[in-house]
Amino acid sequence: GTCEKVIKPILEEEFKKRGMEEEEVLLAHSYERVMPGADYYNSIVNYWRVFAGINDRSADMCKEFLSNVIHVEQYPLTRLSCTTASETAKVLENSYRAVTIAFMEEWGRFSEKAEFDLFEVVDAIRMRPTHSNIRQPGFGVGGYCLTKDPFFAALGAKDILELSGLEFPFCTKAVEMNNEMPIVSLDKIQELLGGSLLGKKILVLGVSYRQDVGDTRYSPTEIFAREAMRREGELTFQDPLVSEWKEMGIKVGKEIPPSDGFDAVVFTVAHKEYAQIDFKSWIGKNEILIFDA
Repeated sequence: GTCEKVIKPILEEEFKKRGMEEEEVLLAHSYERVMPGADYYNSIVNYWRVFAGINDRSADMCKEFLSNVIHVEQYPLTRLSCTTASETAKVLENSYRAVTIAFMEEWGRFSEKAEFDLFEVVDAIRMRPTHSNIRQPGFGVGGYCLTKDPFFAALGAKDILELSGLEFPFCTKAVEMNNEMPIVSLDKIQELLGGSLLGKKILVLGVSYRQDVGDTRYSPTEIFAREAMRREGELTFQDPLVSEWKEMGIKVGKEIPPSDGFDAVVFTVAHKEYAQIDFKSWIGKNEILIFDA
């Protein structure tokens, strides 16, 4: 309801102050659907977009604008009835992803305690067409969308639309569980290192929030790193796409250091460079825990 209940009244008030009461407010909403990284531009011009306007003229102008940017012949636009519906599509789209990620984390914890391979279970389930998009368990959720968008439904319903009696427990719990995922990995590493991180030298490969991008905003590695250092582990960070980790205030190496002296190496991001590592050569005669999160 931000366009209708917040932005539109502000614009109408400003029009009034400037003697423009007769002018029609033109306001539309269309949310981004982009893929950060090398495919960023392509994901803008070659992908489906949703839009809506507060009135027909606004919607028509938005459609014209988007049609000049996006290849609408192959990726037609979807026009919704109102801007609140378009805003909801954005929030629901990302909340769905956040919830499904948290859902698989739940089963990941179960499979570890029950001592079986969840990945082979997921592969078997994916053979069913209706379940082909089931997710794999992972290290955590990062970036500037999935970490916050699930909260917007409850906030918008209460504070903007002034609706009562609505709760979004799945969305709230999903964010909580996703934030716990890096700590679950850390707990396992600590267990494998003898029950304590005190003085353990750990090489962390990957600090960005997703593979093959240099964006560190809300990276799950930050949650992992802060807790590992609180437990007095000695961490070294490397990322081929990040030289300075602003959120942590530290420099990050671009080259993978020799394995000498490390007790563990943790892969937190699936950068393509890591798939090229010759582990036998890199490890040499050292004894080191390799943890692929």
